[in-house]
Amino acid sequence: MKKILLPTLTTAFTIAIALNFSACSDTSNNTPKYQTVKDKVELNISFVDKKWDGKKVPKDEVCSDYNPKGGNSPALTISNLPKKVNYLILSFSDETFKGMSNGGHGIVGYKVKDTNSTVTIPSIKGETFSLPTGFNSIRKHQGEQFKKKKGAYLPPCSGGNGNLYVIEVKAIERPSTKDGNYTLWGDANISIGVY
Repeated sequence: MKKILLPTLTTAFTIAIALNFSACSDTSNNTPKYQTVKDKVELNISFVDKKWDGKKVPKDEVCSDYNPKGGNSPALTISNLPKKVNYLILSFSDETFKGMSNGGHGIVGYKVKDTNSTVTIPSIKGETFSLPTGFNSIRKHQGEQFKKKKGAYLPPCSGGNGNLYVIEVKAIERPSTKDGNYTLWGDANISIGVY
């Protein structure tokens, strides 16, 4: 298989892969390579909780500027996972506002513990670095530049201006050794709705 440069989702994303997906703020030019399998699959993604319909973000799941309790990401069921996948990368974006697209609402990783073709990912609390077991922060959300609370994930925060929010999921095989190659086996996007 031919090695290709990692697509530029974000610089932090590529650096995080080089550091075994640990949270970091390194800005070095270490651009790792990964392989995309020839028969990459499209993942199937669905919401666990019916209050998420992909059309409108639930009012109680927006940021603390507009919801005193602060919101959570939706819990997701991801299926059609190839057997070798052992890690998922979730990138949260506001597709309407360029300053928060491309993972601007945070990028997190989730360890897949077994080789089932379906996995349920729990929701994560917004505006905090306290993440459930199995998660790690790859890149914190970029909302600090707009005076938002720090954290791994920033819930939708447009104030109801009709912005579209999406999650991109990448299914990755992490190597068993530090100098091994990373492999992308599948990906997909899901709209979490408009707010």
